[in-house]
Amino acid sequence: MMHPMQRMLCAAAVAASAIGLNTLGAAAQSPAPDVPRGEEMQEMKKQFANPPRKYRMLQIVHHPGNPDLADGLQRNGYAGIVTNVGFDNYLEDDAQWQALRERIAAFRERGMELWLYDEKGYPSGKAGGLTLRDHPEFETIGVLCARTEGSGPIRHAMPADERVIGGPLRVCAAPVNGGRYDLDRAVDLTAEATSSYPEPFAWTPPDGEVWGVLSFHVRRMFEGTHIVCNYSDALPYINIIDREAVARFIEVTHEAYLRECGESIGDDIRAVFTDEPSLMTAYLQDDEGLLPALPWSRDFRETFQTACGYDVVDALPHLFEDCGDATPYRRLDYWAFVSKLVEENYYGQIQDWCRAHGMGATGHALVEEQLYWHGPFEGDLYRDLRRMDIPGIDMLNSNPTALAQSRQIPIPKFVSSVTHMIGGWECMSETSSHVQRMRNLPCSFEQRLGTINYQYVLGLTRITSYYGYDEFSDAERPVFNDHIGRLGYMLTRGTHIADVGVYYPIQTAWALSAPTRRTAYAPIEPARTEPPDETPRMQRVSDTFGAASIELLANQRDFDYLDDQAIREATIDAAGLHIHGETFRCLVLPETWVIPAATYERIERFVAQGGALVIVGALPGKGMSPEETTAVAAISERLRGSERVAVAPTVEAVPGSVGAFLPPDVAFDAPARETFYCHRHTENADIYFLANLLEGPFDRAVTFQATGEIQRMHPTTGEIRPESGTTQGEYTTVQVQLAPLEGVFYVFQRP
Repeated sequence: MMHPMQRMLCAAAVAASAIGLNTLGAAAQSPAPDVPRGEEMQEMKKQFANPPRKYRMLQIVHHPGNPDLADGLQRNGYAGIVTNVGFDNYLEDDAQWQALRERIAAFRERGMELWLYDEKGYPSGKAGGLTLRDHPEFETIGVLCARTEGSGPIRHAMPADERVIGGPLRVCAAPVNGGRYDLDRAVDLTAEATSSYPEPFAWTPPDGEVWGVLSFHVRRMFEGTHIVCNYSDALPYINIIDREAVARFIEVTHEAYLRECGESIGDDIRAVFTDEPSLMTAYLQDDEGLLPALPWSRDFRETFQTACGYDVVDALPHLFEDCGDATPYRRLDYWAFVSKLVEENYYGQIQDWCRAHGMGATGHALVEEQLYWHGPFEGDLYRDLRRMDIPGIDMLNSNPTALAQSRQIPIPKFVSSVTHMIGGWECMSETSSHVQRMRNLPCSFEQRLGTINYQYVLGLTRITSYYGYDEFSDAERPVFNDHIGRLGYMLTRGTHIADVGVYYPIQTAWALSAPTRRTAYAPIEPARTEPPDETPRMQRVSDTFGAASIELLANQRDFDYLDDQAIREATIDAAGLHIHGETFRCLVLPETWVIPAATYERIERFVAQGGALVIVGALPGKGMSPEETTAVAAISERLRGSERVAVAPTVEAVPGSVGAFLPPDVAFDAPARETFYCHRHTENADIYFLANLLEGPFDRAVTFQATGEIQRMHPTTGEIRPESGTTQGEYTTVQVQLAPLEGVFYVFQRP
C-alpha cells in the first residue's frame, strides 16, 4: 500500500512537470506587496502553483568542479547557491578565482541567486589562517582564573605555558565561607606572586579560617574550545571583540572578493554568509589542565574603565566567584560590555561592509539552543542577530518529532522573532541531516519535509541546504523545492499574528554566569553557595526559558520573543504593545530575576493600559545597578496585587495562565502537542499553516478565529481545494486531517 506521502510525491511530480521551470530573474529584496481586494486569492493561487525563485532553497557548494551545477540546480527548482572561492590555496590562487567568476556568470545567466560564504570551513574569522598570518596580536585571548583554597600554608600554582601572556593581572586572597569570598578582608598578593612567577608561591593566611587564593592570567585561547573540535581546520582564531582583528578579517576576505569579483558584488551577489563565530572562552571539549576563562582583549581594561567607570581587574573575583551583594552587578556590567563589543565589532562591522557594497549580512551563531550558552559564546544572541539583514540559525537535526518534543529553545522561533522585531521578512536556516549522518540513523524524505515544516511554522522563510544533493532522488528534488517555495511565499504574506510576547531574560543569565572548566554540554554545576541537592538556579532559568516556550507551542499559543529593545521601541496603548505591525496583549516573563528598570517601567505601563503579564517563578527583584534594583522592587510590589498579573507556578501552567486573559487564535478539540500553527494576516485574508510534526496521523476539529470562504492549500502537491466549516460568530471550526509529518494551509478569504 502506498504511503500518503508517496502519493503526494507522485502527484507533486506530475504537477511540477506540467508547470515547467520557473524562469523569474534574480531574487528581489522583499516579498511582493499585497494585491487589491478581489484579486488576492487569484494571485495567491497563481504564485502557489509555481512559487517565485526567491522563496526556494539555496544549495551550499564549497568546492568548484561541476560545470553543469547551475543547469542541475535550475532544473530541480533551486533558488541558487551559497558558494566561495575554492579552498585550495585559499584566497590566493588565480585559477580558483577564475573558477568562481565563471560560476557566478553561469548563475547570473540563469537569473539565479548567489550568496558568498566567508570562510575556509568554519568558524568564520580566521580566513584559513590568513587573518593571523602577519598579525599574531589579533589572536583570541581570555582571562583565566586559578584557585587554591586551604586553612594552612597555601601553595598556589599559576598557569605558565607558552600561550600565557605575561605575568598575573592580579592575585588576591580572601576568606571563604560557604563558598562565598569575603572581599572586604581581601589581601593583595600581586607583587609577591609576580616576583615568583612562573614558579608557584606559598602564602600563610593570618588566621585559622579557610582562605582562597585567586590569580588571573591572560592566555591565547585554543585547547578545549570550538577551535579544536569543529570539522574544519584547527587553526588559531581571531578575537571577535577586537575591532582591529575583525577589520583585518574583512580586509583579507571581503575586500578580496570585491577586488576579484568586481561588479558582481552587490549586483549578482545578494548576501555574505558568516558561520559560527564565537568568543572561544567556553569549552566544548574536555582537556587536561583547562582553567575557567572569560573573554578579554588587548585594550579591554582601558575601554571597560571608560565605559563603566572602574577597573575591571578589581572586579575579576566577582566574575569567577560569588563575592557577595556586588557580584551580580559586576557580572551585569561585564557581560553588557562584552555583548556590545561582539555586536559592534564583529556583526556590526560585517553588516556595515555588506550594506556599503549593496549586499546583506547573514549567517548563524554557535550553540543557540540553551539560554545559558548565549552569554559565554555570543554575549547577547538577540542583539547579534539584529545586526544581520537575514538572521539565521543552524539546524543539524532532521527528526521533526524530536525537535517538537525537545525542551530546548525552539531556535527557528527565536530567529524569526528577531526578524519581526527589525521589520524584516527574510530569515534563514542552514539545514542538514548532520545528526542522522553522524549517528548512522535513517532520515526519510518525509522527515526532511517535516523538518522544513517545523522551521517554517515557527517563522523561517529561507533554507540554505547542507543536505547532500544525493540525499534526494531525481523525483524528490523538485518536489522538495516547490514545497519550500510555497511555504516561503505564503508565510511572507501580510503580518505575523501572535498576541503573546515571551521576554528574553539574558540579564538574569549574565548575573548567574560563572565560567567553568567543564564543557558546555555538561550539566550546570550548582554555585558553591547553592545547596548541592537542588537544581542550580542557572539551570532552572535556562530550562524554564526553553520549556515555557515549548509549552506555549504545544498548546497552540503562538508567540514572539521580545528583548529589551523591542519593548522599549514599542508603542503601548489600550489595544496592546505594538511593534512593526504586530500587537502583543500578553507578556510572559520566564524566571526573570534581573530586568533593566527602563524595560520594567514599560511593562508596568503595558499592564496599566490593560495588558496581561504572566510570571513564571517570582517577580523580578533586581535591576542593572543597586539604584535600579530599588526601582525594580517597587514595580514588582505594585504589580503583585494587579488583576492583570498572574504567577504560573510551573511551566506547564503557563498556557492556562495566558488563556485566562486571552481567547485562543487556534484551538483543537483534543490535545495534540506536536502540531503547531502559524497565522499570517493580509488585508483580505487570514492564512493559517498547520504542521503535524508527529509520525502519526492528526484528526481534530480545529477552531480558527477567522471567517470567510476557505481554501485548503497543500504545499507539497500544490493542490488547492475548497474547504467547508461551521461558523459561529468570529470563529470557524474545520475538521482537519493530516498525515504523519504533513503540513497544510487553510486560507480564509474575508467577505
